[in-house]
Amino acid sequence: MNPFSTELLNKITSILVKRFISAGSLTPDDYDDMVQTLRTRYLAKKSHIESLYKGDAQPQTYMTSVLRMMLLEELRNMQKTKIATEDIDSEGYHLEKPDRSLSPEQQAIIDNEKQHLQRVMMTLGKDRAKILMCLKMQYRIPVSQLEWLDYLNGRQANGAEEYLKFGEQELNKDIFARLCNITNLVEGAQNKPDAIRIWLSTKIDQITKRMNATGKSKYDSETLGILMECMYVYR
Repeated sequence: MNPFSTELLNKITSILVKRFISAGSLTPDDYDDMVQTLRTRYLAKKSHIESLYKGDAQPQTYMTSVLRMMLLEELRNMQKTKIATEDIDSEGYHLEKPDRSLSPEQQAIIDNEKQHLQRVMMTLGKDRAKILMCLKMQYRIPVSQLEWLDYLNGRQANGAEEYLKFGEQELNKDIFARLCNITNLVEGAQNKPDAIRIWLSTKIDQITKRMNATGKSKYDSETLGILMECMYVYR
């Protein structure tokens, strides 16, 4: 029996798009188009995507990871199109595009949440740079050169930088293996990937509890990732 049913595809796609709408990365008007786009992209590569599944994670977890990466790619393409192109008809006249920008109130809410996360990150002490690097890797957000140097803090990389590059469809176990290699090479440790996973999970719990301390937020690992994407990818 194929665990990747159409029902599961529809369910996960709907949930993901709604979460990104809630985070302000999409508008409600984008819902139908984005759901259809993700379904079409997944079904076009269905055989290949499902052939890569090795049973190391639950089918729902694997499908969620793949669809989330597809959604992020669509958002990046939307951002590039918005910045790099203008719609002009054959006569040279500018065509009006529907206004899908955030309202000032929505943008103010998102900006406030970004600042709140920045304040929480500053409370993490000496591990802040390491936590940020690990979080960005887990959420498939590229680590900048400045962030990498901040983590190194004068230490030798010993070739660890090669593990910063991750593939679009890598599972969390692959990411934690990368983080294990990075921290072992830089810190001279002998960690196992599962130890890194447990450590980072504890730090995420710490961050979300501090984010939710005011009673105005209800962050978990998934919504924290969306907020970080808003902060570092769609600035």
